Amino acid sequence: MSDLKVCFSGPRSGRWPITVGQKNVLEWIRPDLPGPADILSTMVRVPRGSTMDAVGAALGALIGRQEALRTLVRDGEQFVRASGTLVAEVAEATGTGHGWFPPGRAFDPAVDLPIRVSVVTRSGSPFLVVLHVSHVAADLSAMTILRAELAALLAGRSLPVAAYHPADQAVYEHTPAGRRRLEGSVRYWARQVAEKPLCALGLPSRFPGARGHHHVLLGSRPAAKALAHVAANTGARPSAVVMAAFAALLTSWTGAPECQLHCLCNNRFSPELRDYVGTVAQETIIPYSASPSFLRSVSQTNAAALAAYKYGRYDPARLSEAKGEAERARGMRCHRDVVVNNTTGHSQVILPEAGVEPGTGDRVFGAPAEFDVYRLDGTLGCGLGLDARLATADETAALLGGVERLIVAAAGGDVDPADFGIPPARRGPGWIRTRSCWIDLAGVQAAADLALGPGVARIEAVGDELVARVGRDTDVSAAAEAVVDAVLREGRHGVVAPGDYVRTVG
Repeated sequence: MSDLKVCFSGPRSGRWPITVGQKNVLEWIRPDLPGPADILSTMVRVPRGSTMDAVGAALGALIGRQEALRTLVRDGEQFVRASGTLVAEVAEATGTGHGWFPPGRAFDPAVDLPIRVSVVTRSGSPFLVVLHVSHVAADLSAMTILRAELAALLAGRSLPVAAYHPADQAVYEHTPAGRRRLEGSVRYWARQVAEKPLCALGLPSRFPGARGHHHVLLGSRPAAKALAHVAANTGARPSAVVMAAFAALLTSWTGAPECQLHCLCNNRFSPELRDYVGTVAQETIIPYSASPSFLRSVSQTNAAALAAYKYGRYDPARLSEAKGEAERARGMRCHRDVVVNNTTGHSQVILPEAGVEPGTGDRVFGAPAEFDVYRLDGTLGCGLGLDARLATADETAALLGGVERLIVAAAGGDVDPADFGIPPARRGPGWIRTRSCWIDLAGVQAAADLALGPGVARIEAVGDELVARVGRDTDVSAAAEAVVDAVLREGRHGVVAPGDYVRTVG
């Protein structure tokens, strides 16, 4: 069957600066090495009796009304095209539909229209439209909007004018009010990075030869019912309850009283952004503090999340500079070690009927610990991936299973999370707790020896501080700088540069 040519035109075109959301995606997207989140996909059923011309008209209207779908990005600017033609692939359905029309090669934001379309037919008639959109043009919330709008257009329903676009967001970000907001966010996050523990997974590599992550999935109807009860009793959002449960068990296992949860914020709290097609979601850090009261932890986590979300929009380049300053000041890499992905409403993961089962093995993880929230209603669906060098498969399964048990128990009243986790991680005698982190003293000594030469500095823990004892002729300033460089270059959990240098006498 021949391809479908989709003609589109919009009321506005031109050139504007890029938004911080677009800049954020461009920081990590690589056309030469595409990642799993570079392209977002969705499917829309075509009403029975629709013609291919009607599908083409609906697609043309969608691209015409949403400027993000006809925007190129290069050299710090976005270029909105006035009109053009998109060629959609058309093919007859085969099989069950899984794997139809993969996204293909990575988008090049500078030259590629940020949308690809495939139309699936049955007996020659269109019945499904598959959209693949560059993450530079849309986030998960925007994909939900696109799916709803295309469904409406295919059904012949009218839509209100799309009044706010990435170009408008860029204009706002360059106003005095927009700049103040972005700078305020950077100051907030720089303070969080400078003041909070930088490493929540100060754990020994018990299995240094292991590769990848242990991955498990949870499906639980009882936990979903209990979750709704706990959320109602605490006034917290269900997602905050689940995050608190996971963080409580994680900190109990690692023996750390605090951790930082790296989570995406959709940043759609302003009225103009609720139906906005563009990318505005950015990562936030939600601090968690352990407590023997799970319900107190839930309330604290919910409040911490709301506070973090106020500062969800920021210039990623400015924040990167602030992180670099904090790393050098604290002598430790800012580890992104605990990530929470909330993909409710977007996940295609097939969950277990009940309990915990191994994952499919095709999930790619970017952090040592990643906790996925797939479903909250009807069934609680979660996933957990743990670096195989740090934990066993049984420990990973028991940790995720503990989330279910903890939430179910909390529906009957307050409980201590420590009763639902796995045994605390064991560390050798060389591990100490100082500077709000678990520190591998031998690892710090090795970094100092690498930077200065064997035996030049002797690393000791004095109270809550790491001290390096050096000879009286040592240039302390140069030595400290060299050790910081070595620690940041190695970037290993549990290794932090000494905070003080003391010359020995004699």
